[in-house]
Amino acid sequence: MTPAEEQENAVIDAALRVAARRGWRDVRLSDIAAEANIDLADLARVTSSKADIVRRFSRRTDRALLDSLKAQPAEGDPHDRLFEVVMRRLEILAPHRAALASIVEAPAGHPTGMLMLASSAATTQRWMLAAAGLEEDGPGGLVKQGGLACVYARCLRVWLKDDDPGLARTMAALDRDLRDGARWLRFAEVPISLCTALSGIARGLWRGREPRRDAGHAPPSPPPGPAAKEPGA
Repeated sequence: MTPAEEQENAVIDAALRVAARRGWRDVRLSDIAAEANIDLADLARVTSSKADIVRRFSRRTDRALLDSLKAQPAEGDPHDRLFEVVMRRLEILAPHRAALASIVEAPAGHPTGMLMLASSAATTQRWMLAAAGLEEDGPGGLVKQGGLACVYARCLRVWLKDDDPGLARTMAALDRDLRDGARWLRFAEVPISLCTALSGIARGLWRGREPRRDAGHAPPSPPPGPAAKEPGA
Protein backbone atom coordinates (compact mmCIF):
# COMPACT_ATOMS: atom_id res chain seq x y z
CA MET A 1 0.00 0.00 0.00
CA THR A 2 1.34 3.42 -0.97
CA PRO A 3 1.64 6.30 1.52
CA ALA A 4 -1.20 8.08 -0.29
CA GLU A 5 -3.45 5.02 0.08
CA GLU A 6 -2.53 4.73 3.76
CA GLN A 7 -3.44 8.36 4.37
CA GLU A 8 -6.72 7.98 2.48
CA ASN A 9 -7.63 4.95 4.59
CA ALA A 10 -6.72 6.87 7.75
CA VAL A 11 -9.05 9.73 6.74
CA ILE A 12 -11.89 7.33 5.88
CA ASP A 13 -11.51 5.47 9.18
CA ALA A 14 -11.38 8.73 11.12
CA ALA A 15 -14.57 9.94 9.43
CA LEU A 16 -16.33 6.66 10.25
CA ARG A 17 -15.31 6.86 13.90
CA VAL A 18 -16.64 10.41 14.19
CA ALA A 19 -19.87 9.44 12.39
CA ALA A 20 -20.38 6.53 14.79
CA ARG A 21 -20.29 8.95 17.75
CA ARG A 22 -22.43 11.78 16.37
CA GLY A 23 -24.78 12.57 13.52
CA TRP A 24 -23.09 12.83 10.15
CA ARG A 25 -25.08 16.00 9.50
CA ASP A 26 -23.18 17.70 12.37
CA VAL A 27 -19.72 16.37 11.49
CA ARG A 28 -17.34 18.98 10.11
CA LEU A 29 -14.20 18.49 8.05
CA SER A 30 -12.24 19.97 10.94
CA ASP A 31 -13.62 17.18 13.18
CA ILE A 32 -12.38 14.55 10.74
CA ALA A 33 -8.97 16.18 10.47
CA ALA A 34 -8.63 16.27 14.27
CA GLU A 35 -9.67 12.61 14.53
CA ALA A 36 -7.08 11.67 11.91
CA ASN A 37 -4.37 13.77 13.67
CA ILE A 38 -3.75 15.91 10.61
CA ASP A 39 -4.43 19.55 9.79
CA LEU A 40 -6.95 20.83 7.26
CA ALA A 41 -4.24 21.42 4.65
CA ASP A 42 -3.29 17.74 4.77
CA LEU A 43 -6.96 16.73 4.71
CA ALA A 44 -7.49 18.85 1.60
CA ARG A 45 -4.73 16.91 -0.13
CA VAL A 46 -6.71 13.70 0.43
CA THR A 47 -10.32 14.71 -0.08
CA SER A 48 -12.54 17.58 -1.13
CA SER A 49 -15.67 17.03 0.98
CA LYS A 50 -17.61 14.71 3.27
CA ALA A 51 -19.44 13.34 0.23
CA ASP A 52 -16.08 12.51 -1.34
CA ILE A 53 -15.06 10.62 1.81
CA VAL A 54 -18.25 8.54 1.57
CA ARG A 55 -17.51 7.92 -2.12
CA ARG A 56 -13.97 6.76 -1.31
CA PHE A 57 -15.32 4.50 1.43
CA SER A 58 -17.76 2.99 -1.07
CA ARG A 59 -14.94 2.35 -3.57
CA ARG A 60 -12.86 0.74 -0.82
CA THR A 61 -15.79 -1.51 0.03
CA ASP A 62 -16.20 -2.41 -3.65
CA ARG A 63 -12.57 -3.52 -3.79
CA ALA A 64 -12.88 -5.50 -0.56
CA LEU A 65 -15.98 -7.25 -1.93
CA LEU A 66 -14.29 -8.20 -5.19
CA ASP A 67 -11.19 -9.40 -3.32
CA SER A 68 -13.37 -11.63 -1.10
CA LEU A 69 -14.94 -13.21 -4.19
CA LYS A 70 -11.58 -14.29 -5.61
CA ALA A 71 -11.34 -17.29 -3.31
CA GLN A 72 -15.10 -17.83 -2.92
CA PRO A 73 -17.00 -16.78 -6.05
CA ALA A 74 -20.77 -16.46 -5.84
CA GLU A 75 -22.45 -19.64 -7.07
CA GLY A 76 -25.91 -20.89 -8.02
CA ASP A 77 -28.60 -19.34 -10.20
CA PRO A 78 -28.69 -15.56 -10.81
CA HIS A 79 -30.88 -14.95 -7.76
CA ASP A 80 -28.55 -16.92 -5.48
CA ARG A 81 -25.42 -15.24 -6.85
CA LEU A 82 -26.78 -11.74 -6.41
CA PHE A 83 -28.13 -12.62 -2.96
CA GLU A 84 -24.68 -13.84 -1.91
CA VAL A 85 -22.92 -10.77 -3.32
CA VAL A 86 -25.19 -8.35 -1.44
CA MET A 87 -24.90 -10.31 1.82
CA ARG A 88 -21.11 -10.46 1.43
CA ARG A 89 -21.02 -6.69 1.04
CA LEU A 90 -23.09 -6.24 4.21
CA GLU A 91 -20.69 -8.57 6.03
CA ILE A 92 -17.80 -6.30 5.03
CA LEU A 93 -19.75 -3.24 6.20
CA ALA A 94 -20.72 -4.78 9.56
CA PRO A 95 -17.89 -3.15 11.60
CA HIS A 96 -19.13 0.26 10.46
CA ARG A 97 -22.86 -0.19 11.05
CA ALA A 98 -23.18 2.68 13.54
CA ALA A 99 -21.38 5.08 11.21
CA LEU A 100 -23.49 3.98 8.24
CA ALA A 101 -26.70 4.52 10.21
CA SER A 102 -25.55 8.08 10.85
CA ILE A 103 -24.59 8.67 7.21
CA VAL A 104 -27.75 7.13 5.74
CA GLU A 105 -29.97 9.37 7.85
CA ALA A 106 -28.12 12.56 6.84
CA PRO A 107 -28.95 14.46 3.66
CA ALA A 108 -26.27 14.65 1.00
CA GLY A 109 -26.24 18.44 1.29
CA HIS A 110 -24.81 20.34 -1.66
CA PRO A 111 -26.07 19.29 -5.14
CA THR A 112 -22.50 18.40 -6.11
CA GLY A 113 -22.35 16.02 -3.16
CA MET A 114 -25.65 14.44 -4.15
CA LEU A 115 -24.43 13.89 -7.71
CA MET A 116 -21.18 12.42 -6.40
CA LEU A 117 -23.01 9.97 -4.15
CA ALA A 118 -25.48 9.04 -6.90
CA SER A 119 -22.58 8.29 -9.24
CA SER A 120 -20.86 6.28 -6.51
CA ALA A 121 -24.03 4.23 -5.94
CA ALA A 122 -24.32 3.50 -9.66
CA THR A 123 -20.71 2.31 -9.74
CA THR A 124 -21.34 0.00 -6.78
CA GLN A 125 -24.37 -1.55 -8.49
CA ARG A 126 -22.32 -2.20 -11.63
CA TRP A 127 -19.62 -3.99 -9.63
CA MET A 128 -22.15 -6.09 -7.72
CA LEU A 129 -23.89 -7.10 -10.95
CA ALA A 130 -20.51 -7.94 -12.50
CA ALA A 131 -19.55 -10.01 -9.44
CA ALA A 132 -22.80 -11.96 -9.82
CA GLY A 133 -22.20 -12.48 -13.55
CA LEU A 134 -25.18 -10.27 -14.45
CA GLU A 135 -23.47 -7.23 -15.93
CA GLU A 136 -25.10 -5.88 -19.09
CA ASP A 137 -24.56 -2.87 -21.37
CA GLY A 138 -27.21 -0.64 -22.86
CA PRO A 139 -30.74 0.08 -21.61
CA GLY A 140 -31.07 -3.35 -20.02
CA GLY A 141 -27.96 -2.74 -17.94
CA LEU A 142 -29.26 0.63 -16.76
CA VAL A 143 -32.55 -0.94 -15.74
CA LYS A 144 -30.72 -3.64 -13.79
CA GLN A 145 -28.54 -1.07 -12.03
CA GLY A 146 -31.55 1.04 -11.09
CA GLY A 147 -33.47 -1.98 -9.85
CA LEU A 148 -30.56 -3.26 -7.78
CA ALA A 149 -29.99 0.22 -6.33
CA CYS A 150 -33.57 0.21 -5.01
CA VAL A 151 -33.25 -3.33 -3.66
CA TYR A 152 -29.91 -2.58 -2.00
CA ALA A 153 -31.15 0.67 -0.43
CA ARG A 154 -34.19 -1.09 1.06
CA CYS A 155 -32.05 -3.99 2.26
CA LEU A 156 -29.49 -1.64 3.83
CA ARG A 157 -32.17 0.09 5.89
CA VAL A 158 -33.52 -3.23 7.14
CA TRP A 159 -29.99 -4.43 7.93
CA LEU A 160 -29.19 -1.30 9.95
CA LYS A 161 -32.06 -2.14 12.35
CA ASP A 162 -31.76 -5.93 12.28
CA ASP A 163 -30.59 -7.04 15.74
CA ASP A 164 -30.82 -10.76 14.93
CA PRO A 165 -27.29 -12.28 14.84
CA GLY A 166 -28.44 -14.45 11.93
CA LEU A 167 -29.83 -11.40 10.05
CA ALA A 168 -33.12 -13.22 9.39
CA ARG A 169 -35.06 -10.03 8.64
CA THR A 170 -32.37 -8.77 6.30
CA MET A 171 -32.15 -12.01 4.35
CA ALA A 172 -35.94 -12.33 4.10
CA ALA A 173 -36.27 -8.75 2.81
CA LEU A 174 -33.43 -9.20 0.32
CA ASP A 175 -34.82 -12.50 -0.96
CA ARG A 176 -38.30 -11.03 -1.42
CA ASP A 177 -37.10 -7.86 -3.15
CA LEU A 178 -34.76 -9.75 -5.50
CA ARG A 179 -37.60 -12.07 -6.55
CA ASP A 180 -39.96 -9.13 -7.03
CA GLY A 181 -37.28 -7.36 -9.03
CA ALA A 182 -36.70 -10.40 -11.24
CA ARG A 183 -40.43 -10.60 -12.03
CA TRP A 184 -40.55 -6.90 -12.84
CA LEU A 185 -37.48 -7.22 -15.06
CA ARG A 186 -39.16 -9.98 -17.09
CA PHE A 187 -42.09 -7.66 -17.76
CA ALA A 188 -39.67 -4.90 -18.76
CA GLU A 189 -37.66 -7.06 -21.19
CA VAL A 190 -40.04 -6.53 -24.13
CA PRO A 191 -40.12 -2.70 -24.01
CA ILE A 192 -36.36 -2.67 -23.38
CA SER A 193 -35.78 -4.85 -26.46
CA LEU A 194 -38.14 -2.67 -28.49
CA CYS A 195 -36.36 0.53 -27.43
CA THR A 196 -32.98 -1.04 -28.24
CA ALA A 197 -34.20 -2.12 -31.69
CA LEU A 198 -35.71 1.29 -32.47
CA SER A 199 -32.53 3.01 -31.31
CA GLY A 200 -30.47 0.78 -33.62
CA ILE A 201 -32.77 1.52 -36.55
CA ALA A 202 -32.55 5.26 -35.86
CA ARG A 203 -28.75 5.13 -35.74
CA GLY A 204 -28.68 3.18 -38.99
CA LEU A 205 -30.94 5.68 -40.74
CA TRP A 206 -28.88 8.58 -39.45
CA ARG A 207 -25.61 7.04 -40.65
CA GLY A 208 -27.21 6.29 -44.03
CA ARG A 209 -28.25 9.86 -44.68
CA GLU A 210 -26.23 11.72 -47.31
CA PRO A 211 -25.18 15.21 -46.21
CA ARG A 212 -27.56 17.75 -47.73
CA ARG A 213 -26.02 20.31 -50.04
CA ASP A 214 -27.36 23.83 -50.48
CA ALA A 215 -28.71 23.89 -54.02
CA GLY A 216 -27.85 27.56 -54.43
CA HIS A 217 -24.16 26.85 -53.76
CA ALA A 218 -23.74 23.58 -55.63
CA PRO A 219 -20.54 23.59 -57.73
CA PRO A 220 -21.21 23.96 -61.46
CA SER A 221 -20.80 20.95 -63.68
CA PRO A 222 -17.65 21.06 -65.83
CA PRO A 223 -18.36 22.02 -69.46
CA PRO A 224 -18.14 19.20 -71.97
CA GLY A 225 -14.80 19.11 -73.71
CA PRO A 226 -13.32 17.24 -76.64
CA ALA A 227 -12.86 13.58 -76.15
CA ALA A 228 -9.35 12.66 -75.11
CA LYS A 229 -7.23 10.98 -77.77
CA GLU A 230 -5.54 7.72 -77.20
CA PRO A 231 -1.73 7.95 -77.24
CA GLY A 232 -0.40 7.33 -80.70
CA ALA A 233 -3.77 7.78 -82.37
